[in-house]
Amino acid sequence: AQREKDRQSYEAESTDFSESVDALDRAIAILKKENYDRPGSAESLLQLSRSEQMPSKVRSIVAAFVGMVGAGKDSPLGGMDYSAPEANAYEFQSGSIVDMLKKLQDQFREKLGESQKEEMNSKHASAMIIQDLTDSIENKKSEIEETTVVKE
Repeated sequence: AQREKDRQSYEAESTDFSESVDALDRAIAILKKENYDRPGSAESLLQLSRSEQMPSKVRSIVAAFVGMVGAGKDSPLGGMDYSAPEANAYEFQSGSIVDMLKKLQDQFREKLGESQKEEMNSKHASAMIIQDLTDSIENKKSEIEETTVVKE
């Protein structure tokens, strides 16, 4: 009866740890897929210049600026022969989160291993107790047989 309770407890704990490790695997994979910087571009300015929520004067200024930047050598900004490095609109900042998830995953794997080890030890202890009790019963039976033979 106690062994059955221990086994059920182990199975619930093992399932919980396994599901946690699996969920962390998926989360880390998803975050690693997103581990890149998103470039900003003049395209976002173009979208802004087409926005209906923006006043028409501001839209025309933004459109003129985009035109000047994109004009190359004919640009009133001096006709630069080089292009400035493009700034990122968004830089991936979840590296520390990925590291934390990996540490958490390692902890869950360690706890799962400990749980499995405890279950094996509990199973072994239970088998030893059963074997000891079986041996005791057999010894007592043989003692009873010996005393009944002696009395007869």
